[in-house]
Amino acid sequence: MKHIKPYKIFESTSPNFPTTKEGVIEVCEKYEIENYIINDDLSIDVDGDVELDSKNLKYLPLKFNYVSGYFTCARNKLKTLKGSPQTVSGSFYCNNNKLKSLEGCPQTVDGNFICIDNKLTDLEHFPEVNGIILLIGGNPVNLLVYTFINKADSFMIEDFIDYEIVRNRDTVMLDRLKTFIEGFDLEMPNLEEIKKHYKIIE
Repeated sequence: MKHIKPYKIFESTSPNFPTTKEGVIEVCEKYEIENYIINDDLSIDVDGDVELDSKNLKYLPLKFNYVSGYFTCARNKLKTLKGSPQTVSGSFYCNNNKLKSLEGCPQTVDGNFICIDNKLTDLEHFPEVNGIILLIGGNPVNLLVYTFINKADSFMIEDFIDYEIVRNRDTVMLDRLKTFIEGFDLEMPNLEEIKKHYKIIE
């Protein structure tokens, strides 16, 4: 007698974006997204705001390209920002999710950037933000950058990334951190708190 192997249902580990224009329209109707244009790659440009707040989402339901208003995907279960618009003319809210990385994040945000209460351990893929507010409190990486992140200084953020202070998302290179802190005349963060989230290499 043949033994039938049990069939396992695997949870998808990546977004399942629509593959037809009809599918895009259906998703837009479901989430009440209006005033949009469907691009050739099935991403959409939206003239107005996009509100995907508190929808119990694990992934963004569409590929967005441009949003002329604000974009919020806050208070979901997102582990990735893949599908986020490349450019947001308003503010971008991705707070209160499960994000470990900013991969997929917009390249440019003309308003504010709110990403509090996630699980970020580095600032890789941080967007160019033209607003005056950057909030990333409630993330491990905030322990390393809180002294300058609220200054909305994109050059300092780029330098923090370039110094490679955080490696593999879980290790802090202490000598690089000290050089960065001293170079910008910043306050040294609390190493005991940092040790709760990172390995520290002297």
